[in-house]
Amino acid sequence: MRCAQLRTALSARLDGEPAGVPDRRLDKHVARCAACRDWLEQAERLRGPLLADRIDGPSDDWSAGLLARLAAERGDADRGDAGRGSAGSGRPGQGDDGRTR
Repeated sequence: MRCAQLRTALSARLDGEPAGVPDRRLDKHVARCAACRDWLEQAERLRGPLLADRIDGPSDDWSAGLLARLAAERGDADRGDAGRGSAGSGRPGQGDDGRTR
């Protein structure tokens, strides 16, 4: 089995998915293969911050920005074409309801 295939299995194992390769075989390969050992160490380092973000959720700044954008979009939709102007207001000849004028 090639390193690329074993790295795919290692990645699956890191994600809590079935690796498709026995753990013992993966561990034995990583112990002997410096390239895969380095790859695994880097994957584990990268995974840490990603898991922390997933567990903690998005930052307060990110959430506030999203809510502001959603409120702005909702405001544009409430005003209809008047809030957006004629440029970029959809396909030519169509109103907000999608019917041809």
